[in-house]
Amino acid sequence: MKAKSRKSVPKKGCWFTMDLANGEPMRVTFKDYGFFIPTNSQGFPIILEGVATLTETDVETLKHFAEDQGKSKEEIDAITSPKREITFEATGVIIKDKA
Repeated sequence: MKAKSRKSVPKKGCWFTMDLANGEPMRVTFKDYGFFIPTNSQGFPIILEGVATLTETDVETLKHFAEDQGKSKEEIDAITSPKREITFEATGVIIKDKA
């Protein structure tokens, strides 16, 4: 899969989001927490290898991700229901130079 990194989690690059063809964001995590991407990789072309899955992310996990993104307490407290979304577990990532 080829895409551009939209936003990396600022703490340590342990996940990031990218836009799907329909404009919806997709969260990318790394198999077995085995590697990360640089936190300054936003906007770089990325080639991914792994598996995309339609999942339902529970409220607790959504709140955890919101905390990782540095969202406010009000934004985090507003998360009250699970979210059906496509997620991607990467087994490999190549970050290319910006064009």
